[in-house]
Amino acid sequence: MIYVIKNYKIKKLEIQAGHCGPGNTLDVGFSANPNPYLSDAFGIDIKLPRKEFKNYKEVKECNLNNNQIPYSDEFFSNVIAGDIIEHLENPSAFLREVNRVLSNKNGRLIISTPQANDWWTTLHNWFFRKIIKDPDPGEHLQNWTIIDMTRLLRKNGFTVEKLEGYYMHFPKINFRIRVKNFPILSWQVFYVARKVDIPKTSVLVNINNKWINV
Repeated sequence: MIYVIKNYKIKKLEIQAGHCGPGNTLDVGFSANPNPYLSDAFGIDIKLPRKEFKNYKEVKECNLNNNQIPYSDEFFSNVIAGDIIEHLENPSAFLREVNRVLSNKNGRLIISTPQANDWWTTLHNWFFRKIIKDPDPGEHLQNWTIIDMTRLLRKNGFTVEKLEGYYMHFPKINFRIRVKNFPILSWQVFYVARKVDIPKTSVLVNINNKWINV
């Protein structure tokens, strides 16, 4: 399926909510873009503005680089992490926490994150590095290929049940085309993963700007 995206930020929230099943849902990093398609959700973010979030049952401040997710084991059926994992110092620690708070009965994780080798980034790195600025805004600690993110999820007790592309971006003309069935072309990818196991013993850490397993 390929079509032009008009309001890509709202569409992303609709896609995330659409992948959730019944039960409690945790929306991680939600406060800048609360999801209007969720009802009675729980939300955590590093800092909360002083306003009400009408369709959220409970919201809490939580710095995921330093703290655990402030909920008990197996409390949630769904966890949404939209554009979060690429900003975290230790993504494996975060995924282990998500694994802990997700139900053992088909607990579901929905992640959206940029792809390291989408078509525009690859083209830029090959041919235009000297004349066009880096498409990565510099806020991301790490971007993953589809293969690497799938491996990271597997090591932390998840199996990826669905990959979904979001949009193919033409940045010079600010034009976006939805590429749902072609995630390899997409700048961002949705990973719909199910909890199947406890995390493996190795942890992915960043040392001197290199990611290694320890």
